[in-house]
Formats: sequence, C-alpha cells, structure tokens
Amino acid sequence: MLKGIITAFLMIFVSSNCFAYSEEELIQSLRKGGLNVFFRHSTTDGEDPNKFNPPNERLGDCNSQRQLNARGRNQAKAIGNKFRIHGIPVGDVYSSPFCRCEETARLAFGKAVVVNWMMVKQKNDRLRKLESQLKMPPSANVINGVPFRKNNIYVGHAITLTQSLLGPNFPTISLREGEGIVFDPRNNQYLGRIYPSNWSNFVK
Repeated sequence: MLKGIITAFLMIFVSSNCFAYSEEELIQSLRKGGLNVFFRHSTTDGEDPNKFNPPNERLGDCNSQRQLNARGRNQAKAIGNKFRIHGIPVGDVYSSPFCRCEETARLAFGKAVVVNWMMVKQKNDRLRKLESQLKMPPSANVINGVPFRKNNIYVGHAITLTQSLLGPNFPTISLREGEGIVFDPRNNQYLGRIYPSNWSNFVK
C-alpha cells in the first residue's frame, strides 16, 4: 500500500512539473506576449485552506467582505513591479467583483474590468466561461507592420483549474493567494505557475 501511495505521489509530481517551463523560460515567453495569466487575489487574513468569509458578505460593500491585508497589498504591488521590471506587456485585466480581487488587479496593474463570470464555483457555467476566456488569444496591435501582443490578466478566487483546461497530463491545480498560472491559448498549453517571490533574482 505504501509503495502504491509513493508511486501515485511521484506520478502527480512528475506530471505537474516535467511539462512546465522553467522560471526563465516562463518570463521570456511572457515578454513575447500572447498569453493569459490567471491570478488568485493576493493575501487576506487567515490560513489556507480555512479562509473565513463574513456571513453578511455583500457585493458592492467592501467593508462587509474579506479584504486584502497589508501584506496582500504589498504583494499585489510587487507582482506589478516584477511585470514591469521584466518588461512583460499587459493587455486587458479582468477581475471578479469582490473587492479583494479588484484591489489586487488595480494595485498590480493599475486597471481592472470587473466581470461577474469571474465569480466561479466548481462545475458551473461561470467556470466554463472563464476557461473559454483563458483559451482565447489576447488581441494584437500592429506596429510598423509587426504584430505586438500583450498578455491578458485574470484576477479571481481559489477555484480549481481542471484538466478540461490544463490537459490530461496535469492534475487539478489549486492556487494559494497571490499565485498564478500562465496559459498559452494558441495551442491550449499550460506553461507553468507564477510564484512572485521567486522572481527577485531574475535579471532582465
């Protein structure tokens, strides 16, 4: 039984890492544009996976919601700074209507288009809408006859990204606060995860 558990763990570890880009490859691909990035909002109070949402939490009322704490606000700013330091072009930025998501987007990227379909639950129509958006290439501008592509950003919640998006070689992925995944919609390929704290030593 122990051998079976170890084998299953190794299969999950290999399948979730051997096809993903290295950190440097991921940043180089992001610099070229044309990718979609999904972030979970940055840090709030509490510990994963036991985050507490106030029972009277209401859209349009930030004071009733679980909000970013000071660490989360600094984390969001750091994400945006690292995109700028590494010369990563940013196109459209979409956010869930919850304040913690919109604040993350605006602190990191200075803008946000708030959309209801970013409030997703497992196996519902909004999850399918999000996954269809992540499979859609960002629009490209043409500068001097050369296409210039940016990366679209999506800031949402602790959804589980499934094999319908990631492909059969990957287990499901759940993100911690402030983490992201990078997805290439041109060939429906998962490229890897973003752990913002790991980018500090990579020089442009």
